[in-house]
Amino acid sequence: MSTEHEQVGTIEILRMRVYPLDAVAVEARNKTTVCVQPGTYPIFRDVEAYYWLMTGQVNNRGFHKLGDGLFSMVDGDEPAGPEVTFPSMRFGPEQLADLLTEDGFTEGHPEQRCRVSLNVPLNA
Repeated sequence: MSTEHEQVGTIEILRMRVYPLDAVAVEARNKTTVCVQPGTYPIFRDVEAYYWLMTGQVNNRGFHKLGDGLFSMVDGDEPAGPEVTFPSMRFGPEQLADLLTEDGFTEGHPEQRCRVSLNVPLNA
């Protein structure tokens, strides 16, 4: 079955955010994360699933092997690795509608971190 990944809007990330590189990975320990800078990113629909593509740098936070016997430990989020483009987790129409009601997506809320613009209704 062939599916069409249609761009249906944008998400504007308003401040630096950290996302897992693989949104469906269940093992949290040593999970690679990515620092995504503020910007506008495309939202796509695949049948009834919605997701967006982001670009950022691999997060240098944590314990890293730099060579034979050489390691680094970075306490905070630090975009220092290679640049990658990766998808968010996928949301069904109801899940996305619920997400858009959270404080982080509410226009003018002090915790707002994202702004979403869709050019299709969620149930279309």
